[in-house]
Amino acid sequence: MLFSENELNNVKREMSKLKNKVVLKLFTDFKTQEDGSKSRLCMSCEGTHELLKSLEDLSNGKLTIEELSIEEHSEEARKYNVIRIPAILFVDDSGKEIIRYSAHPTGSEFVPFLNSIQYFSGVRPFYADQILTHLKKIEKSNMKIFITPTCPYCPVTVPVLTLFAIVSKGKITAEVIDVNLNPDIAMKYQVQGVPHTVINEKDHIYGMFSPQDLLDKLTKGERDFGGMYA
Repeated sequence: MLFSENELNNVKREMSKLKNKVVLKLFTDFKTQEDGSKSRLCMSCEGTHELLKSLEDLSNGKLTIEELSIEEHSEEARKYNVIRIPAILFVDDSGKEIIRYSAHPTGSEFVPFLNSIQYFSGVRPFYADQILTHLKKIEKSNMKIFITPTCPYCPVTVPVLTLFAIVSKGKITAEVIDVNLNPDIAMKYQVQGVPHTVINEKDHIYGMFSPQDLLDKLTKGERDFGGMYA
């Protein structure tokens, strides 16, 4: 069983908060067998698929998981430049990628992943309006955040990043990268601790940060100080 009884109740409660329907694209390495079943060699893909399908079952029809194979759906994989699996893509109605999870969202990664789904469904925390008012001051940006399933600080930080991407409707994009699954990328960006965030391939934020901190970084210090928490 994927969740204990207590966890199951908590997950059901969180999934009931979804506002609008959400479709997530999950890229794995599945191959369709003669009997119609799917076989996956990637163990992280298998676990991620099981987790997402469980969330789908608990969502009362609000969450749909579209599983795509990098082999059987190679054109779709090329379209989104999916090379690494598992990859979970949050894609808007126009087909534009907003968030990518290069991770298997378990352990401490699970709750921020749920938060990201909630935000993507239209749930907005109180500081979302402040992000919207500053969008004109923010250049088109790409953010990468490196995490691990055991990081105690990542659950607070990841939802900040993903909310910025969602509210900006893709003007800001976010990728959540598990360093255990992607050690070569972590090495490329010289990640020695998590969370570690890279903005536009050049600016680094080490450790936790607040929405105000990220807004300062993205607006280059020109944000309106009229009450991020007002």
